[in-house]
Amino acid sequence: MTQRIVREVHPQRILLFGSRASGQANQDSDIDLLVVEREPFGPNRSRRQEAARIWRCLSEFRIPKDILVYSESELADWKDSSHHVVGRALREGKVLYES
Repeated sequence: MTQRIVREVHPQRILLFGSRASGQANQDSDIDLLVVEREPFGPNRSRRQEAARIWRCLSEFRIPKDILVYSESELADWKDSSHHVVGRALREGKVLYES
């Protein structure tokens, strides 16, 4: 999955977080991924379209997954938050890819 994402969107980082990263997963657990991109999202660059590209490239993997897509600049806003999922992913996640 990681290599497919890298080929499709060329992210800066990919982190695995949640129960699979912490070793608490069971057979019903999904895969939680945080995909970090260099370029910010805005009027000329859609987060929704970028997430859709990732979902399409992973469509053959028949496993439940939650994929969050954020820019590096957005991470700065959430990295210290104890209540936002991005803050938790940054603190507890495992880096699967970094460029």
